[in-house]
Amino acid sequence: MTELALETTGLTRSFGSLVAVNEISLKVEKGQLYGFLGLNGAGKTTTIRMLTTLLPPTRGSAKLWGHDIASEPLAVRKLIGLVSDETSESQSDWTAREYLAYFARIRGIEDVRDTVERCLTSVGLAEQFRGKLIGTYSTGMKRRVEIARALLGSPKVLFLDEPTRGLDLPAKRETWKLLRDLASSEAVTTFLSSHDAQEIRTLCTRISVVATGKLVFSGPAQDLGADLDTFEDRLVGLLTGARFG
Repeated sequence: MTELALETTGLTRSFGSLVAVNEISLKVEKGQLYGFLGLNGAGKTTTIRMLTTLLPPTRGSAKLWGHDIASEPLAVRKLIGLVSDETSESQSDWTAREYLAYFARIRGIEDVRDTVERCLTSVGLAEQFRGKLIGTYSTGMKRRVEIARALLGSPKVLFLDEPTRGLDLPAKRETWKLLRDLASSEAVTTFLSSHDAQEIRTLCTRISVVATGKLVFSGPAQDLGADLDTFEDRLVGLLTGARFG
């Protein structure tokens, strides 16, 4: 049996009478770049918050690298990196080195300097910028710093919640290349949440689609169409409740 990086069974989260995530079951193999696709408000961020131990599930279960998110939250946190709107607030008056060193010390990393340089190299931030203030960076460069922060401690699973939101097309394509390179060179399992069909279709071979909190598709991206137009047409059908052949 293939070992799994992530497995959820009936994962559910309610807020009062609102069921934001409804009985989601997923299996993500180790080393995959896995896509989690849905419209804004579909339950993607709530799912990630549960999987990263930031929010307890109402019912159901999830395991990350064999550790239960509810009963072993500390073990889970040691294995993950997270980039989301909630974490993407780089300090404008810090340099990239200062910013990453701060988080490296929080994580108890001993070789702070070497680790910081390795992470910045892995995300392709040129050395001449590492000592400059983050406030002078482009949006794409800031996103690289956030991904580098998430890589501190060599996580087993990297969670990316809308990582290219707000980026222009060149910066978005740079980020796509970075994610591909990380998947191949660092062997990090990546869970990519997005509402961008092209992004998911470009990067991920296996995906899940969620609509109003429910899982409506899970399998190879190719099953939704061999080209982007067909993929998007069938995706719209899933998100609006229409059937496709």
